[in-house]
Amino acid sequence: MKVELDMEEIKNIENLIVSRINELRDKIVDDADKEEELREIIRYYKKLIEKINDQRDLKH
Repeated sequence: MKVELDMEEIKNIENLIVSRINELRDKIVDDADKEEELREIIRYYKKLIEKINDQRDLKH
């Protein structure tokens, strides 16, 4: 399934993901027991941003 989004919507999604990554980084400091799990989530979010950027670059 493909979803068509305009550039403003894409930028908003990217900002939400980056904000979430920053929240998780702060949480790593507070919760060392879940550090690896949080790092995996952060890596996943970074891959999502890469995919968004790759697809955006293909359209332009």
